[in-house]
Amino acid sequence: MSDSVIIEPIEKDDFLGLFKLVDSERARLQPYFPVTCAHCSDPRSTRAYIKDMIARAKHREFFCFAMRDYEGGAPIGLIFLKEFDWTVPKCETAYFIGSVYERKGITTMGLMWAVDFAFSQLGMEKVFARVDPENIGSCTVLERCGFEKEGVMRRDFRTADGRLLDLVQYGVLR
Repeated sequence: MSDSVIIEPIEKDDFLGLFKLVDSERARLQPYFPVTCAHCSDPRSTRAYIKDMIARAKHREFFCFAMRDYEGGAPIGLIFLKEFDWTVPKCETAYFIGSVYERKGITTMGLMWAVDFAFSQLGMEKVFARVDPENIGSCTVLERCGFEKEGVMRRDFRTADGRLLDLVQYGVLR
C-alpha cells in the first residue's frame, strides 16, 4: 500500500487537472460516472462542475474529495460522498482513480479517509457503495476498508451506454 496520498476537498483551481484526468480516462469512466464525464467536457464546464460541488458541500448535500500523489498536485482520483439520508443517517460513496495509479493502495487509503470523515465529521451511522460485481478491483478496495456485502440489487443501474446492470451493495457501519 502507498504511504503517501493527500486527500482533501476539491478546489476551484483543480478544474484543469480534473478535466485532464477525466478526459484521459473518459472511455473507462463514462459507463459508471456519466454525470462527472458530462460535466467535465472541457475546462470551462469542469470549473462550473467544481463550483457546484463546493456549493453543495457547504449545504452538506454532496462532498467531493481529490486524491493527490503530492501536495499541490493535480487530482489523480476522486472520492464522493452523496445520496445522504439524514434520518438514518447514511450516505453513499463512489470513487475512481487514474489507471496508472491503480493497484498501489491509494484508493484504499482515500476511501478509508472518506469513511472516517463521514463518521467523525458528518455523524453518519452507515456508508454504502454500489458496485458492478465484475469490477473486482473496486470490490477488493471495499472489502479492505471493512465494507461487507449486503446483497445484489438486480437491474439497478443503467450505464451511459444503455446496459442495465446488477449491482452489489456493500456497507460499513460506524
